[in-house]
Amino acid sequence: MKAFQAVTQAVAAEGFDHLFAVMGDANQDLIVDLGDRHGLTFVHAHHEGSAVGMADGYARFSGRPGLATVTQGPGYTNATTSLVAARLHRSPVLLLAGHASLHDPYNPQGMVDQQALAKLTTEATVRLDSPRNVDYCLGETFRQIKVNRGPFVLNLPQDIQQADMPDAEWEYTPMHKEGALQPPDGQDIAEAVRILATAERPAVLCGLGAVNSKAEEEVRRLADLLGAPVAVSLYASGFCADHPLYLGVSGGLGSDLAVQSLADSDVLVVVGASLNEWTTHFGKLLENGKKIIQIDTRPDAFGWFARVAVGITADAKAAVSALTDSLGSAMQARPADAGLRQRIQDSKHEVIHYTDGDSSDPRRAAEYLDNALPKDDRILVLDGGHCAMVCVKTLTVPRAENWGLGWDFGAVGQGLAIAIGACFARPGERVTHATGDASFMMNLADFHTAVRHQLPLTVVVFNDNAVGQEKHDLFHKKLNTSYADTTEPDFAKLAVGFGAEGFTVSSPDDFGEIDKALAVQDGPVVIDVRINGDVELPVSWEIAMHLS
Repeated sequence: MKAFQAVTQAVAAEGFDHLFAVMGDANQDLIVDLGDRHGLTFVHAHHEGSAVGMADGYARFSGRPGLATVTQGPGYTNATTSLVAARLHRSPVLLLAGHASLHDPYNPQGMVDQQALAKLTTEATVRLDSPRNVDYCLGETFRQIKVNRGPFVLNLPQDIQQADMPDAEWEYTPMHKEGALQPPDGQDIAEAVRILATAERPAVLCGLGAVNSKAEEEVRRLADLLGAPVAVSLYASGFCADHPLYLGVSGGLGSDLAVQSLADSDVLVVVGASLNEWTTHFGKLLENGKKIIQIDTRPDAFGWFARVAVGITADAKAAVSALTDSLGSAMQARPADAGLRQRIQDSKHEVIHYTDGDSSDPRRAAEYLDNALPKDDRILVLDGGHCAMVCVKTLTVPRAENWGLGWDFGAVGQGLAIAIGACFARPGERVTHATGDASFMMNLADFHTAVRHQLPLTVVVFNDNAVGQEKHDLFHKKLNTSYADTTEPDFAKLAVGFGAEGFTVSSPDDFGEIDKALAVQDGPVVIDVRINGDVELPVSWEIAMHLS
């Protein structure tokens, strides 16, 4: 048995069933063995960043680890942006990285120190330097992938891949154990109960940690006991969406009602959210001297952005359950604020004055799309700059597991790969990917991956023939905005050329084309929606100023 065959045996034994890859000389044996001998579904991407992004999307929407492989040198460096995005999202993605042979120090593809780069991008990596340390490397790999959250890079030098295993009868035995959920500290729970029992205006804010822990039922029980509204961070949109006091996304990309309601609270229970400046709308939510009870699995999550009264280091589901049980013994359930419930309903009927010009106001187009998509089973993946801001504020999902956003690293162009990964993760369910024209163009080649596999993917391109956010920035800075113009191709014709179906919306009179596109049952679809790029959300410039 060769060392690479030991690796593929372990990967198959750990339950991976899809492999996203770009083939090269340093990973082709791995790909063929995983496909032929172990039966993994092989998805050949057109770019290494897309391959890792697809594995990331697969992990996000399946609840299982994603698997990718790239070749050495430029194949690996092409993948780094998607690795960082997966790390920031805490997606369990395993990258099998081809690596230059250790006996060939002058190989130009070995000039980049892949181990050092892997540590910078993921902080989780090993290199297989000998067939004798296969068990150690596999133990480190799956301890990270199965127990911790986030990607792991297993660097596999070509010469070591082809070396014989010392034991010809070697069989994979897991070197890791599943970690037990960390229970909350009793004293922390008692202090949190003491604070909440006397709170007058409590509120709950949930983030990605609450989503990953699947703590919806526990959070609903806590909110019902407190009579408290529930808001979410940007990446947890849809979490507890069916709660009567669901406020939606917190921060500038949410509603004014969400920001004001959280700002007015006197005690804020934060479940698996980092309280960063975006979620807190640049600190507005932390005003009024409120007390914060924060729950997070990461010991270093507390105090980074806000001073907390109680920091509970524990799994979100276990901690919220323990907190609710203890609180229920200390107080009676409070009625929900009827006035807030009415304000939530009223906010859904806010009147927007659209400015279409010669095309469509992006807010009008997003509103139409939100009404046209199926309510109960829509899956959304968003990308882009200003158009994504519009879509975040307009498009909704019924559950957090149906929501994806490519912004973790602040990089546009990540969303298409995540959406493709989502299609493989949720077979038979249509995925809608809303993006901007410049974002779609960044990884356009991999739209053909969706066509090749006849994936149920609908891509809605909000097209202003510009990098829209930057154009707004240049306008505010009184600089020449033409530098942000990017004349794009006809995306509907391009889709047809790729073998998909394409539709064009030039004005609101053409919105019926959206209905036709959404009626397509099989294969990929592109809707080219021409939007008025002069329309700008008020929060756009505010975010730009904070980023600078």
